[in-house]
Amino acid sequence: MSRNLLIVGAGIGQVFLLKKAKALGHKVTVLTLPGDYPCIDMADDVIYCDVFDRDKAVAEAKARGIDAVVSDQNDLMNPTVAYIAEKLGLPGNSFAQVQCYCNKIAFRNNCDKLGIPAPRHVAVSDPDFDFATFDAPFPWIVKPADSQSSVGVKRVDSLEQLRPALKVAIEKSFTNEAIVEEFFVGKEIVCEGFIESGKFRLLAFADRKYFELGDLQIPSQTLFPSRVDPEILARVVECETKMAALVDPNFAIVHAEYLVNEATGEFRVVESALRGGGVYISSHLVPLATGIDVDDLLLKKALGEPVDVESAFAARKDRAAGYVCFLLGEGAVESVSGIEELKSLAFVNAAFLDDMAPGARIEKLAHKGSRKGPILVSAPNRDELDRYVELVQKSLKIIVRGPSGNASGAIWE
Repeated sequence: MSRNLLIVGAGIGQVFLLKKAKALGHKVTVLTLPGDYPCIDMADDVIYCDVFDRDKAVAEAKARGIDAVVSDQNDLMNPTVAYIAEKLGLPGNSFAQVQCYCNKIAFRNNCDKLGIPAPRHVAVSDPDFDFATFDAPFPWIVKPADSQSSVGVKRVDSLEQLRPALKVAIEKSFTNEAIVEEFFVGKEIVCEGFIESGKFRLLAFADRKYFELGDLQIPSQTLFPSRVDPEILARVVECETKMAALVDPNFAIVHAEYLVNEATGEFRVVESALRGGGVYISSHLVPLATGIDVDDLLLKKALGEPVDVESAFAARKDRAAGYVCFLLGEGAVESVSGIEELKSLAFVNAAFLDDMAPGARIEKLAHKGSRKGPILVSAPNRDELDRYVELVQKSLKIIVRGPSGNASGAIWE
């Protein structure tokens, strides 16, 4: 039966949900601000609305007879999805449930309640906050309480660096709140799962690599499966299971990030969010690595259709998949080679390189949006995946001419 589905957000993270819904014969409306977003032209209808003007969003959805609402791969959209679902009595999670995951302060408070290992932290709404009682050595990490994509996040090594960073973090927060945390040294892993009626089911773990850029933290690769000690991974699953049981979401993809010190076996949760991982993790990499189309589960749940989640997980496979990104220095692209060769490789599932052409302007590195790609790769196992990643890096050649006339190539790690 055709349904009237609302997708909150019109960016790249919603494209594959929209395509699935359209292929099933549903009418799709997207809610978004005006802009160059791919889903606007793909949708049957558009509601132009600020995602934070939630009462207007509810009124517009009600006027259009919307009977299902969903979003993925974006922290900022999911509170609005929950708000609309709750107000209109549609399948979904409550606004309070989503805030327990999306708001970093609320999430940390629940970690403390459950005994989930988290960095020492303090909530701050005033840049002149007195940190005399914050018992954690420098460096510290300063974050907005409710932003995404590393916007407003900064490592600080002294009180002199703290005040400017705190001011920016509070300004970037929609609730004008920030959180300051101790810095924990460890390897980052991501944990992908699916929650149904408060029960957490593990999809897969991945290892994450970063570009070496000083205090600017930008992921370069996310590779499934993880090589971390399975005993540590089992303890992480216990943490996600406890959080899901406490908050008790009706259904959701869950994307979590942890830092692991393999030498000591200690770990700390960075965040856990009720949405799929970005950079095509939920839409592409999880299905490639596990055989489970988790976006399909999410969409059917949102539409109120019967879903046998248990059977879907019983049929999971163990393969390998990952994304590879690169950076380019500031300037203009002078030459590009290897794109067609790269796309022809059997293990390359997708290569998002349409913006790579001579003359393209490359802005100064600033945040996750500065990354180029990604290139999605899959393999029978992790050893083969690592080898394929090296082949990808050797295949693509891009030269950028900087403002001072210097030439530079792609930065992979």
